[in-house]
Amino acid sequence: MALLGRHAAIHRFGTDQFTGNVLFAVFFVLSIGLYCGLQSVIEDVFNRLSALFCHREVMAIAETPTGEKVSVTTTDVSEIQEQCSEPIPGTACVAENKGESKVVIPMNENRPFEVLEIVGDMRHIRFPDGEEAYVGIELSDDEIMIEKSYNDSRDYDAELEEAYNVYLDSMTDEERYDHKHGVTRIQKKREYDEDVGFFSSVSLQDVHKNPDGSTLIEEIEQEVYVTPDGSVYYLEDMGPICDFYEKHKDNIESHEEIMTRKQRCDEAFNELKRHEELYNLEQVSFICAYITYTMQQFMESHELDKLHNNAKIWTVNPLARFDAVQLRSNHLSKEDLKHLGYNVGKFLKLKGENIALFIKNVFAESFGTVQVGTIIAKLADRNPGKDRIPLLSAKEMNYLFEHYKRYKTINLDIIPKRLAEEEVKAKLESAKKKNRK
Repeated sequence: MALLGRHAAIHRFGTDQFTGNVLFAVFFVLSIGLYCGLQSVIEDVFNRLSALFCHREVMAIAETPTGEKVSVTTTDVSEIQEQCSEPIPGTACVAENKGESKVVIPMNENRPFEVLEIVGDMRHIRFPDGEEAYVGIELSDDEIMIEKSYNDSRDYDAELEEAYNVYLDSMTDEERYDHKHGVTRIQKKREYDEDVGFFSSVSLQDVHKNPDGSTLIEEIEQEVYVTPDGSVYYLEDMGPICDFYEKHKDNIESHEEIMTRKQRCDEAFNELKRHEELYNLEQVSFICAYITYTMQQFMESHELDKLHNNAKIWTVNPLARFDAVQLRSNHLSKEDLKHLGYNVGKFLKLKGENIALFIKNVFAESFGTVQVGTIIAKLADRNPGKDRIPLLSAKEMNYLFEHYKRYKTINLDIIPKRLAEEEVKAKLESAKKKNRK
């Protein structure tokens, strides 16, 4: 094809000699590549054509009672099967298609075992008792039966028990104990928290100046222990540290115990703080409600707000500077104002001088010229029949507070009822004590 192309290019199309040679080389390379690419396809086509016109070759294998094998080649499997259908003493007939799986043709005459199939150089057989086995094709029937008799005579349970006893004898005492009690041991690597230090090494240098001017440096790897906070301890320091720990370890708390105790203290403190804050909020709310209930008819709303603010500050700082308030009229006496300060102050468990300073500063218009000592001396004075604000004890204010927490109202009528209940309880307790005696 390459030569034809060159010839046509030179003589047919009038190209020069060099161009014709180039075309020849191109056609030659393309022809080789085309042949290599289609070689497998061409061979496959020829193989299929040869298979259509060729007969399959089958080989028949006959085995004599002495174990000798006789092979016959033919192309007709049915012919072999017809020949094998006639009784041939002590032989078995097998049809083998070369290149394909083997087909077993069973015998008509009884034999010690039945050949189910032949796979490679192995026979799959079944004995009269139903047991199946794979045996080499080169073994005779007698050899196969001797092997079966030997296997049937073996006591596998005894052999298994003997092997088990040998296994137990090879164990150590610890392994035997674990086996007897069902103990399984596994290796596990311990994991440490970040609060645990670690061992490491550092490089130390010992520099020596030689007389000839040269320098000798000795490098030493020193083992050290690094604590969680970064402190470094050399091994020679660990001895005294361990001695100190052994001497005082019963009195030393571990880091975990210290942190646990601190955490519990913080939680208790926060819980107490929450309760105190809640209690203080309820106190402030009650005091403002009591002041509103008592003073709203005698003060303007903005002055009442100033009085509320003074009371809130008073719950936190008894000695703070308070803003003076103005009353709407003179309907309240000095005793009434002292009663108001006394009632709130006793509820807050404040001393007499703190109550007197609050009254003097807040109600400066009425008490501006009155000495603190005078106010203290007359805090609990009463004007029966004239007092608009009754004087209450700390217990009576607590009765009002408990009622307010439950109903969010100020009701002075509950005080006599609670006092009567307390009196009845006291009498019952006294009667019980007398009966015991």
